[in-house]
Amino acid sequence: MSEKRCIICNKPYNYHYLMFGRGCLDNLYELLGFSKPLKILNKENYLCTRIAWRNHKFFLNRNKKRELAKKYIALNYLNKMNCKFLEDIKEKIAKDIDGITMFSKNIVDTISFTLNDIYKLFNCTQKFEKLIEEFQNIRWEEVDKKIAENFIKSMSFIFDLTKKSNPISYAVFYSMQYTFWQVVVIGGFLTDKSVSAKLLSNSLTLFGQEPEDLTIEDKVTEELLIESIAFNDKIKELTEKYGKETGKFDLRDYEKDGVPLRFEGGDLLYALHKATMFVKALKNEDGTWRLEGEINDTYDFTEFKNLKEYADNKEAILTDIFSTILNNFGVASSEYGVIKTYEVKIKFNFSNYEIK
Repeated sequence: MSEKRCIICNKPYNYHYLMFGRGCLDNLYELLGFSKPLKILNKENYLCTRIAWRNHKFFLNRNKKRELAKKYIALNYLNKMNCKFLEDIKEKIAKDIDGITMFSKNIVDTISFTLNDIYKLFNCTQKFEKLIEEFQNIRWEEVDKKIAENFIKSMSFIFDLTKKSNPISYAVFYSMQYTFWQVVVIGGFLTDKSVSAKLLSNSLTLFGQEPEDLTIEDKVTEELLIESIAFNDKIKELTEKYGKETGKFDLRDYEKDGVPLRFEGGDLLYALHKATMFVKALKNEDGTWRLEGEINDTYDFTEFKNLKEYADNKEAILTDIFSTILNNFGVASSEYGVIKTYEVKIKFNFSNYEIK
């Protein structure tokens, strides 16, 4: 005799039920809001009958009751998942339920699934909701480096690329990732990472939509550039190379593709990955410079990074962790289509820039 396993939890059992273990059967009565009968021996068959009655299905044979029960239980688990992208799938399952009648010849499976898969997805969402609540309440500036690293890594299960192939798991994991990045965006605005938060937010368009290219031109971003060692060093290098003799230059005359600019830390490190800069410069009589330029980048996450790539960053103890792990999460979300690619341009204009 072959081993029987519960179709919810996949654990083995050895009594007369054909679908559920006793523990899962008890949980289903609670999940669906039915009172468990005391005097009925086969509580599994009774549950399937009650589900049929609730759906106004009468005179179904045993097989149809069981198939109806599977779909109805799956639909209830999906309804308890806080996933905004499941609506189309739930509608299809509800339609399949409507199609089960005493006269129907075949059971239609518009969406293929097992209850064990649905149950595991439900547990994933429960775990995620607890973690994301903790994530929102953490004071990151007070957290030990190792604790922060372990906590961020505890979120890694929602970026599992093997879940993309099934439409239900894809929708659930897409939704969890979308929520995660929305929390990261809010955290960016609250921790003075407004540029990276703005860029990430623009990338998180609704399911099936594409983001528009983004141009940023404001005093806050210009102030970040003024404070950036990488930006100041690059401007000094360019003025000495191209403007020392004439007191003016247009970088496009010398570098048609611009010059690469990699920021050393802070908001701009999170925001820009492979930026290039163009600048026009004119020296003022007082020795300062009039600068007009732009920094261009493709906002995307295409390459997994190692922690050592940020090891030379001395700005803050958590920057290397966040830059690396969040980048790698971003790569996975790009595969899912949660984070989408677009072009970003940062414009700057300084009337009296002092070479540092």
